[in-house]
Amino acid sequence: MPPQADAGRLSSKTTLPHHLTLLVFAVSLFLSASLMFAVQPMVGKMLLPLAGGTPASWIVAMAFFQIALLMGYMLAWMMSRFHIRTHTLLLIGLLGLAFISLPVSIADYAGILEQGGIAPNTVFVVLLFAVGLPFTALSTVSSTLQRLFTATAHKDAQDPYFLYAASNAGSLIGLLSYPLLIEPLFTLHDQSAYWRILYGGLIIMCLICLRFADSKEEAVAEKKNKAAAKTDNEEITWHQRTTWLLLAFFPSSLLMGTTMHITMDMVSAPLLWVLPLGIYLITHIMAFAKRRLIPENFLHMAHPVAVVMIIMLSTKMRLVPPSWTTAALVLGAFFLIALALHTRLAASRPHNKHLTQFYFFLALGGALGGSFNAFFAPLIFNSILEFPLIALLSCMMNPFFDSGRKNSKVIIAGCVLLGLHIMGSWAVMHFTGHLTGNFRHLLLIFILALIIGHHPKTAMLGCLAIMFITQLTMPVKTLQEFRNFFGIARIYDKPVPRGAAQAPVILRHFMHGTTLHGLQRLDISDQRNAPAISYYGPLTTAIDAFHPRHVALLGLGAGTIRCYDAPGRYYTMYEIDPDVVVIAAQYFDYLNDCSTDKDRIIIGDGRLEMQKRVDDRYDMIIMDAFTSDNVPVHLITEEAFALYRRRLTKNGVIAVHISNRYLDFKPLIPVIAARAGLKTLYYSQPADSESFQVASQWVVLIPQDGDAAPLLQKGWKLLIPQKNAPRSWTDDYSNILSLL
Repeated sequence: MPPQADAGRLSSKTTLPHHLTLLVFAVSLFLSASLMFAVQPMVGKMLLPLAGGTPASWIVAMAFFQIALLMGYMLAWMMSRFHIRTHTLLLIGLLGLAFISLPVSIADYAGILEQGGIAPNTVFVVLLFAVGLPFTALSTVSSTLQRLFTATAHKDAQDPYFLYAASNAGSLIGLLSYPLLIEPLFTLHDQSAYWRILYGGLIIMCLICLRFADSKEEAVAEKKNKAAAKTDNEEITWHQRTTWLLLAFFPSSLLMGTTMHITMDMVSAPLLWVLPLGIYLITHIMAFAKRRLIPENFLHMAHPVAVVMIIMLSTKMRLVPPSWTTAALVLGAFFLIALALHTRLAASRPHNKHLTQFYFFLALGGALGGSFNAFFAPLIFNSILEFPLIALLSCMMNPFFDSGRKNSKVIIAGCVLLGLHIMGSWAVMHFTGHLTGNFRHLLLIFILALIIGHHPKTAMLGCLAIMFITQLTMPVKTLQEFRNFFGIARIYDKPVPRGAAQAPVILRHFMHGTTLHGLQRLDISDQRNAPAISYYGPLTTAIDAFHPRHVALLGLGAGTIRCYDAPGRYYTMYEIDPDVVVIAAQYFDYLNDCSTDKDRIIIGDGRLEMQKRVDDRYDMIIMDAFTSDNVPVHLITEEAFALYRRRLTKNGVIAVHISNRYLDFKPLIPVIAARAGLKTLYYSQPADSESFQVASQWVVLIPQDGDAAPLLQKGWKLLIPQKNAPRSWTDDYSNILSLL
């Protein structure tokens, strides 16, 4: 046989095992990463009903998962002291131990929240018991299998870092599949069951990977690492470790800030949770890939421009209101900053003998970034100021700032951005006639001039000063601003013009995030004589039509509804946020002017608290509860409406406020109501500046044999479930995508 033919046979014999080895390890890493990132939105969704639907519960959950990831990497680093095979066997044993605690169920630990209250620490403890062990075990898989890969006969065995991209690809697929496939198709019970099956499959895949480890190759790998330790002069310094930590800290904190920013402006749901996290993973994949899709120099130039974009869109100097467009711009800016930092992180990775240490400090930086936003920032700031602040400080890791050199391309890009901003400001002034805030917009020119300036330290100090100044130079008088686990609230007075012949009326506003939670006219001394304002015009017609005596109110707001009074009427008001009760009592007059001795205010989640009060009966239940701009999902499920129905008197009715900037609840409510034996009436109120009416949508649910004529005569419409209507929501199933 010719030598060439023999060489061909040898090549074909070695190529197949190489491909098979790579396939087995890649599939295992892909599966472990998919499980890690599919479980996060699943657990977050399980948690929402117990934590009152607040976006902060997801921020705490992300911080928890980052800390669990850190624990996993630390375990892997500690286990790396053993031989490769022993290290892998310890991993398999840990996975097997965690498998016993499955399936994942948050509801089993609801008692912790009931006893300790809804707060970051209690949410963290619930997650620790429910998913701490299996997630930590999963976190050890990536670095362990990459180390095991070095003990195979694969031609690239001594450079396993490229497998990190495969792991991140699995993370991205697992994450994006949740809102697009898993959530619409499966209930939470089924999701947990299938996740457990795949978890068991991962244990089997790890055993198969172990079969590919060659004892000879393992010995060679160990010898090479020992030889490298002797001959390689690369010593990991604390400067390198600090650099890794900071390069991981800033993207992690920005991930939290981006998520909090868009979920508070829009919807607290897995659909929006996964977008920033997905972008975060994409930047990891791109940074650790062998081929760079975006030049590193371009990223360094785009970094400060993206910082300015975040400052423009996330601070009180924001020019445009919340929308899908502004969310996309914020996400784009986050992508550029995270990719710039992760690219530099990937470029600084050490020899694979330091692999587990590198991943440990990477995870430590991520955990510190997440913990800062989840636990410390709410104690320091009254708004989400940590988001633009961390974006600004991330410029310290940009090599252009390290060198202090100027770059004309950065200046050109910045000028284009500022030009667009100035044009937008001019358009707003031209079409609205409002001149307020232009000074703050002009300050952006100074911000960019400092950022692209020659002295980075001066730039940082100048930008920090401007950010704090612009927080104070608002065109309205802010009376109070605070931040707690349930969000950010601001109370301010603002004059509102009523026409050329009439003097402006000063309105007191209660904003929660970007959502209006109440208005009050300050020119009326007794609110019992005040006409219906803000969202509540349609509600007054419903109250007048059914004459309820005992009313349950879910969501207090400013207390406006309490003044829709009649002789003998009394209210039971449920409010999850105790600070909202303080605001309603101190800054608004509705409760003081209209309350009676029979009224009660109950602190806690409306549904959970109503379930405890088995003897209460209501003639009307009004649901006016919102988190971000969204009705909390657990308040509009079949089980929730079944509870409301049990608490109603024979002819009792339910009124639900469904106004929303992004979701259309109108097709869904009739489906859920029909399951509860109710029919649905709908009214849409357009905005009216003369009467201070805000555009709103309401539905009223009455018994199937109830009289709808009083509302139909007032312009309400009967809604009937349609054939193409969304699937009914339950505590085990909901699908935000169907309402977009």
